[in-house]
Amino acid sequence: MRWRRVLAVGAAVAAAVLGPALGASAEPPEYTVQPGDTLYSIARRFGTTPDQLARHNGLGDPNQLRVGQRLRLHGDAQPPPPVVGGTYVVQPKDTLWSIARRYGTTPAELARANGIDPEGVLRVGQVLRVPGSEAPVTVRRVGGAASRGLALASLARRFLGTPYRWGGTGGGGFDCSGFLYAVFSRIGISLPRTSFEMFRFGRPVPPGQLEPGDVVFFTTYAPGASHAGIYLGGGLFIHASSAGGGVRVDPMDKPYYRARYLGARRYF
Repeated sequence: MRWRRVLAVGAAVAAAVLGPALGASAEPPEYTVQPGDTLYSIARRFGTTPDQLARHNGLGDPNQLRVGQRLRLHGDAQPPPPVVGGTYVVQPKDTLWSIARRYGTTPAELARANGIDPEGVLRVGQVLRVPGSEAPVTVRRVGGAASRGLALASLARRFLGTPYRWGGTGGGGFDCSGFLYAVFSRIGISLPRTSFEMFRFGRPVPPGQLEPGDVVFFTTYAPGASHAGIYLGGGLFIHASSAGGGVRVDPMDKPYYRARYLGARRYF
């Protein structure tokens, strides 16, 4: 009987000490939504997808995040290791594809930037240059959405004449979505990497209410939002044009674009 009492007391103490810790470890980590966050930027930061986040949190409309809202993450979700000075140190289980997706580039672009075989095996501890992460242009963060839109439009014009390059997000050139990704990232807004994904997020802009900094979408080489640019105001937009050979300004009412206009999104 005495030993039973000792064992019972020991079990009770263990439960009291370990129970809360075990219960806490079973709880999935959470993230508190910050100003400027989108479901995509949060998903990219924690190595998941917008769809998984939406399902995990029962979000009916993934565009309606609120500042201060708490989102449950997957239990193994971790923020990506930082890029320091334009380089990334390979971690266990990394692949060229997973690193490229995490930092908004492509495996081919990463391979070219580092002179390595796209199909090769990475080594833990290997240092990779991350395209587009070095010497970023900085823009003073301004108050209202209209001011930020004007600042973004002004910044976008600084890239006029940059060559078109499929898959490019800077360095040697841009494709259409890579141009948007690079410009928005310089004012602290993370967009999805492709125009198709960009069209799924942000706030729809009704016809006739376009403002500088809005993203305008077109159906061109493929069905859906296969091309995009930044509205500058005055009926003009700036984009990385494959036909035009680089970043250029075109009128929205140009027959080619007017016939293919799909809609607009606002990300401020």
